[in-house]
Amino acid sequence: MKAVLHSRRGHAALVDNIDGIVWEADPSFRFVFVSKQAERLLGYPVERWLEEPQFWVDHLHPDDRHWAPDFCLSAVQQCLPHEFEYRMLAADGRTVWLRDIVTVHSEEGRARRLHGIMVDVTEQRSAQERLEQTVSLLEATLDSTADGLLVVDRDGRITAHNRQFKRLWGVTSMHDCPHDSMLLDKVRGQLKDPEPFFARIKALYESPEQESFDIIELKDGRVLERYSLPQWRRGLITGRVWSFRDITDRVRAGRVQARLLEEAHEAVRVRDDFLSIAAHELKTPLTPLRLQLELMKRSMTAQEPVPEERVEKALAQVHRLSTLINDLVDATSVEAGRLKLRRAPVSLLELAREACSDFRSISPEHAFTCELPPEDIVVLGDRDRLFQVLANLLENAIKYSPLGGAVRVAVSNAQDAAVLTVTDAGMGIPREEQTRLFERFFRARNAPVSGFGGLGLGLYICRDIIERHDGHIWVESELGLGSTFHVSLPVMALRPQQDSPE
Repeated sequence: MKAVLHSRRGHAALVDNIDGIVWEADPSFRFVFVSKQAERLLGYPVERWLEEPQFWVDHLHPDDRHWAPDFCLSAVQQCLPHEFEYRMLAADGRTVWLRDIVTVHSEEGRARRLHGIMVDVTEQRSAQERLEQTVSLLEATLDSTADGLLVVDRDGRITAHNRQFKRLWGVTSMHDCPHDSMLLDKVRGQLKDPEPFFARIKALYESPEQESFDIIELKDGRVLERYSLPQWRRGLITGRVWSFRDITDRVRAGRVQARLLEEAHEAVRVRDDFLSIAAHELKTPLTPLRLQLELMKRSMTAQEPVPEERVEKALAQVHRLSTLINDLVDATSVEAGRLKLRRAPVSLLELAREACSDFRSISPEHAFTCELPPEDIVVLGDRDRLFQVLANLLENAIKYSPLGGAVRVAVSNAQDAAVLTVTDAGMGIPREEQTRLFERFFRARNAPVSGFGGLGLGLYICRDIIERHDGHIWVESELGLGSTFHVSLPVMALRPQQDSPE
């Protein structure tokens, strides 16, 4: 008998020293035994566990009272052992997390006795919550950064990524590519030039301690900065971190800045060329004009008659000077949008005849022909300005065919548009310069300043005049084979042509 009592006391002492609350209860969770550890963990006397039927439920944390008893009752009814975690309120107000491991003893499918052990897991729970908080903070930090981040381990498995990475590369779900090789297959199709991209990745796998920085371009026009560095832990490389930054706007801004700088340099060059040309062109008529005036002054001083030829030469230089000044004035008006038009019905046939007649007398070494349709073509426009355009085209035809040759003026009607054409057999215009021919101050490179006058404003003014008439002007030319200028204008009316002498 003494041996049995001694054994029970030893067993009780062992139970009381276990790091957890050992308990026994009936199927309704009325405790019949609770170890002394209950007082040490929660601060309540063992007697309260045994004497108060609802003690366990009453001291559960409020957030657990609605589910813990029901969970336990369901497990008991099914005679299933179970393990779960819940919170209890200690006597000093602390919240203690307990992991309860319950064994159900049953007979004939009915629960007869419950045994369990409650283990304090508060520290583990706190550590887990701190870890989860840290992970949550890290994820929020990664997702809030403007760079796309990807982390892979030494075996190429993806261990972390952020939202920006998926957005940059158009990856909807990383579950579809848990390994970097799968992800790289998705990336390959987006790269403008994939070979350098993959060559760099291969080099980094061969030398994992290296850092890497380069620029990559995508097919959709975006430009990314790629930065990569090894991930270290306790002196060993455990993986690699990839950072991608969208620098498309910065690159485009840089390109725009470079283009604007180039255009500024070009504008300065054009300005300098223009000033040089303008100085030369304005000085050219002044020298012979001054000479003729000096000669006329001498004749008048000597009371000799002034030869009419000298007056004509002086007037010709005045006319040339006036033309240059008028071009400058018109160019300024065009640039400011102040070029005025006086619109009225204009006969293109009369305009062509008049221009051909005037220029035959100016340049007898050129053979002028005028090809006109049987019906007159009338447009709504400013007659003086349209004559200015035609005169400028004829002056250029004469100027750039200095050896003479045929100059043809033609008028035709095509699909409710009148087309005025001036063709010469001169030196022609280089193909690469034809698109710039109607720009301000532009002069073709094959037209030396010394041989061909002008400020490079005539065609610029012509284009503005024609566009203000809702028309279009363009050129067809081959180097050494002459040029053809076309002017298209909306037709106002067609009417029978009246006989008119050439």
